[in-house]
Amino acid sequence: MEVITRPVGEGANIDRLAERIFHESIRILGGLKKLVEYRNLTWLPSLAEAAYVIALKNDAVKTNREIAEYLGITEQTVRNILSADERKVEEYLRGGGERPEHIAGAIAKLAYRAIKTEGDDV
Repeated sequence: MEVITRPVGEGANIDRLAERIFHESIRILGGLKKLVEYRNLTWLPSLAEAAYVIALKNDAVKTNREIAEYLGITEQTVRNILSADERKVEEYLRGGGERPEHIAGAIAKLAYRAIKTEGDDV
């Protein structure tokens, strides 16, 4: 059996950044307790995927094709995540407006911005 390893360095940093984005996204959504209230929330895997897309695009400066290949998703999914409208999602989360496209992508983008604004080195 062949063991596949990822390079340390960039991969490890991207993993840490994606995890930070994911955790910050949960905070933006109201924390773990709020997630429990949603009961049947099914898009947490999409949020993890979006966290990786945002990290790879912004910090690793990967192309949409490279991101899609790395994560095993389509380029269209990458484009949908990257084009998600943060303002519409913020409005939706406050209880107004209609349900926007790719909520997870917009939340991950908001989380990334918050992390970078804090000046965290990930």
